[in-house]
Amino acid sequence: MPMRIIFYLLPCVMNIIMGLFFFITMRRLAASGADSFAVAGTMAVWAFVYAIVSALLGAVQQKGNATKFILAGEGILVLSMIGFLLFPGMSMQYVWLFVSGIGTAMFFAPFQVIVKMLDGKESSRETVPRTAAIYTFSWSFGFASGPFIAALIWGLLSPETGWRTCYKINILLVLIVSCFVWFLHCFIRRKNADQDSAAEPHEDAADAGKDPGTPEKLPDLAYLGWIVAGTGFVTIAMLRTQIPYRCNLLGMSTAQQGIILAAVSYVQAFLALSLWKSRRWMYHPFPMAFAAFCGLCALLLFAFAQSYPVYVFAGLLYGCYSGGFCFFFAYHSLANPAKSHRYVAVNEVIVGSTSVFAPLGAGILADVTGDSAAPFLVGAVLIFLAVLCQIAATWRYRHL
Repeated sequence: MPMRIIFYLLPCVMNIIMGLFFFITMRRLAASGADSFAVAGTMAVWAFVYAIVSALLGAVQQKGNATKFILAGEGILVLSMIGFLLFPGMSMQYVWLFVSGIGTAMFFAPFQVIVKMLDGKESSRETVPRTAAIYTFSWSFGFASGPFIAALIWGLLSPETGWRTCYKINILLVLIVSCFVWFLHCFIRRKNADQDSAAEPHEDAADAGKDPGTPEKLPDLAYLGWIVAGTGFVTIAMLRTQIPYRCNLLGMSTAQQGIILAAVSYVQAFLALSLWKSRRWMYHPFPMAFAAFCGLCALLLFAFAQSYPVYVFAGLLYGCYSGGFCFFFAYHSLANPAKSHRYVAVNEVIVGSTSVFAPLGAGILADVTGDSAAPFLVGAVLIFLAVLCQIAATWRYRHL
């Protein structure tokens, strides 16, 4: 049980770290008078290298070497956090975001390869949705807590010392994660040795007795998860870069901006966790469509509303959508055990690549049109098109 807690605590802490440096870099650039494109470029630079490193890891990562990659990534991440602290110039933010992209990619892609190993039946009907739900909850809760912690500390301290304190906290958190990953490395090594020594006939007998309704016997819809969640990650990348920019135009405080962004990920986290006993809805057309409707309404509110309470409500509404598509995304990549090590790498490439072009596209769109609401309207259209595709693809499975 302690090792299970550590397993799922690590992505939470890592996303606190990411949430902190994302919020700080975007907020500092927005406050310096940078345009929408420059603010959006923060996530794009990070995501560019994140996508490339994730793709490369997909070819070499396995259960046996995953923790080694994670440990190397933590060392790189410490260097980037020190860089943020010691070289705080606006242009240098992009350099350290690039370096942090390498470190974070070397955590998340390998981590998903080993995330199911705590359960004795890694591919059972119960294990896959539980793993997808708890993993999604963990990283979502962490990503929500990052902006909230940054806004709180930054708001309590001075504009100059607040963000510096946040980076010092990040360095400490990365070192703590590194210590726990070392224990995790020893645990995985023992578990892999035990599995290798297990008799093959016993494994074959277990496979022969599997319930034909287990996830691997159901349709492989990983491609649909990539379409649905790919669209979702486009809109959420727009959201995370354009909300600081738009809120700055509307005169909202740093604390208010942090709370709006935190609201999205907190609802996302708890909604995903509530889905841990899911069995069949991931193959049906309408549950995901309803979640997409919530996301579409949220983007329209962000586009047309101008008050802080409405923005908080829109954040909560969008979290219902993002919680649904994040679980959908994780579940379908883990449901096929023979291909999951490749699927999770594709997942991270999608997360990274959408985080490159979506923020940049949103920034260009807002600057060209002179309307900070334009990216939200385009995102609403994309969600509508994706949900039509999802309904068409799952209609045949509605009676599963």
